[in-house]
Amino acid sequence: MNTSRLSARFRLAALAALLVPLGLIPTTTGAQDAPLTIATWGGAYTDALTEAYAEPFTAETGVPVQFVDAPGGFNAMLEAQAKANNVTWDLVDVGEEDAVAMIDAGLLQPLPDDLKAELIEAVGAENVTDYGISFAAYGSVIACNAAAAEACPTTAAEFWDVENFPGRRAMYGDGWSENLMYALLADGVAKEELFPLDVDRAFKKLDELKPNINVWWTTGDQSQQIFRDEEVVMGILWDGRAHGLRDQGVDIQLSFEGSPISRDLLVVPANAPNAEAAFDFLRWYATHPEGGKVWIEQIGYGVANPDAYAEVAPEITADMGGSPDNMARGVISDVEWARENRETVLPRWTEWLAS
Repeated sequence: MNTSRLSARFRLAALAALLVPLGLIPTTTGAQDAPLTIATWGGAYTDALTEAYAEPFTAETGVPVQFVDAPGGFNAMLEAQAKANNVTWDLVDVGEEDAVAMIDAGLLQPLPDDLKAELIEAVGAENVTDYGISFAAYGSVIACNAAAAEACPTTAAEFWDVENFPGRRAMYGDGWSENLMYALLADGVAKEELFPLDVDRAFKKLDELKPNINVWWTTGDQSQQIFRDEEVVMGILWDGRAHGLRDQGVDIQLSFEGSPISRDLLVVPANAPNAEAAFDFLRWYATHPEGGKVWIEQIGYGVANPDAYAEVAPEITADMGGSPDNMARGVISDVEWARENRETVLPRWTEWLAS
């Protein structure tokens, strides 16, 4: 560990964690004992986050970490906290599109300049924004239970082809932009020409498939449950959740062809009660690639520090959305397009889904 990169508060917390068990200093309820509260996705995702990052961070610094599961509700919940002048989260693990919306709404605080510089040095400028650091890189893939389906689709066009690829289907109910992307790919648009999205054309194509979507899942745990129970045999699924199904004995086949590739950001809310601990966690995450190795092996999502991949088995990285090969097969989501069109397209998506 490079202690020159640790904040003074971070170093003191680490020292306290060593001395308290020895009885060399009295325990207090100081700032270093205040828990770091992270809002995240729940289930297997939170389990992996705990093992890879939270527990080692606490062991080294003495700062306890607690989680709030808020899949799909980050923006609304944080906005409600801000309006009530009662922000309770210190870090939010959120999709980049939603993070941009939070920035526009004034819900986040920028990284301190010195911390941003340290993060860039550790993981590269491409993984750091003014407000956060890249965390989980993932693909929204076509997943199919090969043991239960008559035939498994590998492209968007085949996923739309219910005659030649029959079977109960699922899509992500909150994935408005990625579903529009898949619809246009199914309608013959080349992946290099997807953006700006032709929204009317995409909804028209979605109209064709909607009667054959049996489940619109809303959480990662639900997306796995419907495959385990064979409620569906194919669907659009986050690649990490598909890896988890394989570990549970489901014969899942993945296709990254045209897969929307996205990333989550770790961001700090404005007026976070324990912002200093949040900044220390970001620093720790960026400079501890060994945590990334555990994370990748547990959940199958990418991380910012490239050193984390050094000892990960090739068969694991081969099915990760964040790998170079799969990023080439997929389509990087255009966050700026989503930012400019969210206010008009998201309500339309919500209305369409409910109709």
